[in-house]
Amino acid sequence: MARFLIAGTPVPGHIAPLIAAAHHLIDRGHEVVFYTASVFRRQIAAIGASFAPFPQDIDLDYRRLDEHFPQRAALPAGPEQLIFGLKHLFADAMPAQYRGLRAILGDFPAEAILTDTMFCGTIPLLLARHSRRPPVISLGITALAWSGEDTAFFGTALPPPTTPAARARSAAMTRYMEQNVFGEVQCWFDAILAKLGLPPLPRFLFDSFISLPDRYLQLTAEAFEYPRRDLPETVRFVGPLFPRPGTQFEPPDWWEELDGSRPVVLVTQGTLANTDLTQLVVPTLTALANDDVLVIATTGGPPLDAISIPLPANARAGVFLPFDRLLPKVDVMVTNGGYGAVNHALSLGIPLVVAGDTEEKPEIAARVGWSGVGINLETGRPTPEQLQDAVQVVLRDSCFRNAARRMRAEFSRYNAREEIVAAVEGFAGVTA
Repeated sequence: MARFLIAGTPVPGHIAPLIAAAHHLIDRGHEVVFYTASVFRRQIAAIGASFAPFPQDIDLDYRRLDEHFPQRAALPAGPEQLIFGLKHLFADAMPAQYRGLRAILGDFPAEAILTDTMFCGTIPLLLARHSRRPPVISLGITALAWSGEDTAFFGTALPPPTTPAARARSAAMTRYMEQNVFGEVQCWFDAILAKLGLPPLPRFLFDSFISLPDRYLQLTAEAFEYPRRDLPETVRFVGPLFPRPGTQFEPPDWWEELDGSRPVVLVTQGTLANTDLTQLVVPTLTALANDDVLVIATTGGPPLDAISIPLPANARAGVFLPFDRLLPKVDVMVTNGGYGAVNHALSLGIPLVVAGDTEEKPEIAARVGWSGVGINLETGRPTPEQLQDAVQVVLRDSCFRNAARRMRAEFSRYNAREEIVAAVEGFAGVTA
C-alpha cells in the first residue's frame, strides 16, 4: 500500500477525473488524501478518501464565483475574463494552496501527488531548489495549451499553421500574445513566486503548467489534438477518464421515449457556464421545436424553471442526467464545449455541434471542427437558425458521423484509469 495526495482545482470538470482516479487507487488498496474546496467533501468521502479542505480564505464555492468576484461578471467573455481568472482565481490562490500542501505532507508523507492542469499549489513545490518533494503527476483536463511551433497561440482558436509563411506569422502572434496580452499575467505569477522566495516560471505560463510536472497525462486521444513535434517527453496521451457508472438511477417518466424511433439531440451547457441558459439551451429548444427529433436538455445545476421558455412538445429536460446512461441513446450533442462532455461523446462516436466562448471552450470547439467530428459555430450565442441548420446537417451528412466513429475507435485504444494508476504507482515505486 502507498500513500497518495490528490489536489484539485475546485470546479467539477477538474475534480471529476481526479475523483475517478482516486477511486481506482483506493480500490487497489492505497491510502488517498484529497485536497480541494469543501463543496466537494461529500463526493470525496463517498469513495473512501480522506478529505483535506482548502484554507478558509480560498475555500470557495464554484457556483458562487460571481459573488466572490463581482468584477469578473462585468468583464466580457474572452481575454479580459480569462486574464482576470488567471490572476485572481488561480495565481492569488497559489500561496494558500501551497501552504496547505506542505501542512498535509508534514503529517501524510505521500509517495506522489496527483493534480490537474490548473492547480497552482504544486508550482512552488516544483520550483523550489534542493528541496525533497514527492513526484507530481498532472492530468490534462482541457485542450492541450502547449505553444509550440506547430500550433497557433492557445486562446486564439486558430487552426494549426501548415506552410512556412503561416508558421512565421503564428510565431510572431505567439510572441505578441505572450508579451503584450498575457505579459501582465506572467508578471503577476512571478511576483507571487518571488514573495515565496522562488524563481520565476521557466517558460510561458501555459507551457509551464505542462512542462513542470514530472509527468503530464492528457485526458484524450492523441487523434483529437493538433499534431506537435516539440512536446516535452513527459507528456502522454491516456484517453478520457470518466466517473464510474452510478448504481442508483431512477429514470424519468419520459425515458422510454428514447427508443430510437426518432433522432435524439442532447443540449448541455455543462456544470460551470450554465448561469444563463439563453446562451445555448433555450435557442436549441426553440430551433428544433418543429423538427422530427427528441430534444433532451440538461441544465447541469440550475433548476428547470431556469429554462425561460415552455418546453416544446418534442423536448424533455432534467437538472442532472447521467451521461453513462443517456449518451448511448444520443445521435447529436449540442454543447458549449466542456472538455469532459466532448470527450465522452466522442468516446461513443457521437457527432457534435459546439458553440462556446468562455474559458478555453473556443479551443475545444476548434478541435471539433478541425477533426471533422462536428460543426464549430464559432460563437457562444448562436441563433436558432444557426442551430437548426447545424443539427440538421450533422444528422443528414454521414461524414460527421463517420468521423466521430473513427474517433471512437481511436479512443478505444486507451485505458486512462489503468494508465494513470500505472504512472502514479510507478513514481511511487509500487510493484504489481
